[in-house]
Amino acid sequence: MMVDVIKKVLFLLWIISVPLCHATVVVNVNKGVMKPISVALNLFDRHESVGDDFLRVVKNDLQGTFLFRAVPEDAFMQNLKGVDQRPTFPLWKAINTEYLLNAEAYVSGDRIFVKFVLYDVVSTLKIGSMSISGDRRDWRKMAHIVANSVYERITGEKGYFDTKILYVAVQKQSRGHKIHRLAIMDQDGHNHKFLTNGNNLVLTPRFSPNGREFSFFAYREKIVNGRRVPISASVYRYTFSSGRTELVVQFKGMTYAPRYSPNGNLLVFSLSHHGSSSIYTLDLITRRITRLTKGRCIDTSPCYSPDGKYVVFNSDRGGTQQLYIMDADGSNVRRLSFSHGRYATPVWSPRGDWIAFTKIDRGFFIGVIRPDGSGERLLSSGYFVEGPTWAPNGRVVMFSHKDYSKKEKIFSVDITGYNKHEIATPNNAIDPEWSTKEGMF
Repeated sequence: MMVDVIKKVLFLLWIISVPLCHATVVVNVNKGVMKPISVALNLFDRHESVGDDFLRVVKNDLQGTFLFRAVPEDAFMQNLKGVDQRPTFPLWKAINTEYLLNAEAYVSGDRIFVKFVLYDVVSTLKIGSMSISGDRRDWRKMAHIVANSVYERITGEKGYFDTKILYVAVQKQSRGHKIHRLAIMDQDGHNHKFLTNGNNLVLTPRFSPNGREFSFFAYREKIVNGRRVPISASVYRYTFSSGRTELVVQFKGMTYAPRYSPNGNLLVFSLSHHGSSSIYTLDLITRRITRLTKGRCIDTSPCYSPDGKYVVFNSDRGGTQQLYIMDADGSNVRRLSFSHGRYATPVWSPRGDWIAFTKIDRGFFIGVIRPDGSGERLLSSGYFVEGPTWAPNGRVVMFSHKDYSKKEKIFSVDITGYNKHEIATPNNAIDPEWSTKEGMF
């Protein structure tokens, strides 16, 4: 289990040679970065056991953000033989290196030991160092941790490379039928695993704040004119340590979009009834259900603020489908969005500073808006894009994307609107959900 992986990765040392207030931060991930920062990645592998693969993961993590460019190894003018050897900085400046990761690795029994030092080549200062160890089978996770450290020291933001993505894998069958299966993978697409068998229609998987479980909806269906039609929904909870699925509650009406409260004790969701839908909470301990909104309007897609004080949702109560915010008890409802078009699937950033959403206005868009209604901007568009989810650092958004060929994919984009790219999956994919914290598996 991935919980065991965390226990195996032991941090032996974290030394910051330059205090954070004096460190050089050259990347602002709140603004577009057109020229990537050049980083040289050097690894001296004493036993030639992990070098190429290890560095490849670190490089792919960093370059996948489009904030960094790895300096080609064949351009190196100095062959460093471990972390104790000090770089000759003019040689690295000559090949336009801005930052240098000098690392070494060795194997002892079933364990890998990795040390590294990170240098600001321009100032010739050491800005970070670390030593980690872990089981040889966990080398990929260790590489993600190294990439996190480089990313954090240079950008000043938390890394997110050792995180997981939940999503719904969609496999097309004969006569247009589709099988929906829950799946999980590393954020870079590796270590893919199916979690359900496809017997039921499953949608909207959502991580618990503790990362040890997630909830989802499974729909009971009937065949109407040769097509599967959902007729009722149940909330299930999947626990990673046991691999078991537990029925939480079953509803007569259709229900949508569950999300956990920040303390993990409540699920907030919408439940349809007589042509409208309202927002409810479910206490996972007592199984008590509480109704938050009332009326003949359609209220759906609720999401808590990180502090648990507020809930954002979309509603047509004003005549068009817009975003609204209310207090966590359902009081003090106020409208958030006022632009043209329709808004859906709002998701609060882990930092609380942005709310991501889907917008429909002569096309489909993924956008962000401040909780006070200011700063709205669109990040991505497509034939059909929807369902944003946030990286734990609140600076990258992932979402579903259906292209004109009707292929369903997952993409990510940073909050500047730059650096959009596809996350590879074995099958068509929808409803991505980013793990709530790094290093939880």
